[in-house]
Parts: sequence; structure tokens; C-alpha cells
Amino acid sequence: MKLLFVIHGTDNKIIETAYKKKQKICRQMDCIAESCVYGEKEELENLSLELLGGRIYTLPVKTCVVEAISKSLHKLIREIQYTAVVVADGDRAGELAALLARLMNVKCITAVTELTKENGGVRCKKMIYNNLLCAGFRLPPEFVISERLAVLSLRNERPEPLDHIVLEPCRNPHYILEDTLFEERRPQVISPVLIAAGMGIKRREDIMKIREYAKHHGFSFGVSRPVAMRGWADISEIIGVSGGIYAPKVTIAIGISGAAAFMAGIEQSDYILAVNTDPSAMIAKQSDAIIADEYQNVLQPLFENLEKFTYPRHHDLSCR
Repeated sequence: MKLLFVIHGTDNKIIETAYKKKQKICRQMDCIAESCVYGEKEELENLSLELLGGRIYTLPVKTCVVEAISKSLHKLIREIQYTAVVVADGDRAGELAALLARLMNVKCITAVTELTKENGGVRCKKMIYNNLLCAGFRLPPEFVISERLAVLSLRNERPEPLDHIVLEPCRNPHYILEDTLFEERRPQVISPVLIAAGMGIKRREDIMKIREYAKHHGFSFGVSRPVAMRGWADISEIIGVSGGIYAPKVTIAIGISGAAAFMAGIEQSDYILAVNTDPSAMIAKQSDAIIADEYQNVLQPLFENLEKFTYPRHHDLSCR
């Protein structure tokens, strides 16, 4: 299998996460993956590609139009004779995967959360029916997927030496006649702390208390999908594959089990602290530290220690 990993490279945080995901894909598929990073010229110039390592093709684009990007990628795929493509999680990843699959005339599955080699082909899983059911699929060795893999439990290894190849810039499609820049992109100001509440929290009143504390101190707040489905939180507060994707300095996960669909929403956190009564829960393996205790015994001292991170409330914009 000759696999290409496609990444929209907007910043180094994405490149670091992509390296972990590439590690996971290579181990589970028993293959070597090469990478193609696309993005605007200024974005690509600011990336530390050595964090990803190995052979990397960079594809400069003027505007991120998936139809044009898919055609440029297809040209590379044909020249190098890649048989499989994984599109990294991101904006319009599923659409790009579907367009590539059509050009390559192969099968496609989007938003894959697990991927393994099986009987000469590939077995993958994804969440369906509003993330209430996990479905398994078998694919032949020629395929295209977009991924939503959880990677927090992987150990970091030294990247391979960088082999960087710059591709011909991707041209705008004929229907784009003119580009007009109304405003320069500004860095997003984010809250340094995300507090996440899960089904381990037994009372709606406690969810409300944690939400109020977070909002009062300018922190981001979110819940696992089952909490929202219970009616204890708004749908807009869901974290994970069907909700918000966060990248704070610290995530406090209270009563969270650690399901892959949820972890995809916090995997870019610099540090994850779990509060769970079960030290063997999935969340424990994917966190930097765990407090194994009832959350009622932890909230007050935890809140006191978080005071130093207090942030202006109007800057609570860490979901992206």
C-alpha cells in the first residue's frame, strides 16, 4: 500500500497533531505514509515541516477551493501512484475526500474514527445516526477517507528526516474571476482553559454550577454529547466530532469517559486533567493527569486553583 496523508497546514499545532496521526496510521496499516500539506503561501512559509518529517509535498493555493485542490492532488497521486489517501480532519475534509475518491474511482468514507488493516483490505469505524451508533466498514486496499482519529495516547517519536518537495501552485478555477481582501486575518484570541462536563456528573444543578463558574471567569465550557441529549446542556455546547473542536492550554474533563468521538474535540489541548472516580477509565490513558475522586470533593479546591487563569469573558472564543 502506498499512502498519501493530506493536511491543510494553517499552523504548527495542526502539523504536530498530524505527525501523531501519521504515526498511528502507519502502525495500524503497517505502511509508510508520505504527506502533502496544502495552504496559502504565507501559511506554508510559517510552518515547521520538520515537526512532521519524512517526504512532504507542499501545495501552495491562492484560495482554498476544494475542487481545484482535488485536481492538483489527483495529478500528484497519479504521478507517484499512491493507492490510498487519508485526508486529515479539518474544514471541508470530507468534501475533499469525496472529490478525490471520485477522481480516483475508488471507495470513500468520511469522518473515520478507527482504521486498521484487515485481510488484505481495510476496516474502519465511524459514528453514525447523530453519533448514537458506531458502524464498521470494510474497504479494499485502494480507498480515500477523511479521518477523525484520537491520538492522545500515542508516544511521540523523533520524526524522520525531512524531504521537502514544492509542487506547482494550485490555480484558481475558471469561475473565480477576482479575489478581494476585505480584512487581514487576525490571530484568534482564545480562552486558556476549557472545562468539560460528562455523564459522571449526577445532577443538572452541578452542570449549571460548573457552566456558571466557567463563564464568570471567561473560560470555555462544553459537555459530552450524552449530557446534551439528556437535556442538561444546549446542543451548541457539545464537544467532539459533532460539536466544537478546542485547543486550549488546559482542559479539565470532569466525569468524562474518554470516548473517541469526544476526545477528538480536545486532543489539541496542551494539558488534560481528568476528574473521574475510575482510575482505569479510557480518559485516564489519554490525559496528562487524573484526580481519582468524586467530583463533589474536587470542584471547590479545583476552582480555587484555576483562579490564576481567569480571563475576560468577552474573549471566550476557543472553539474553532
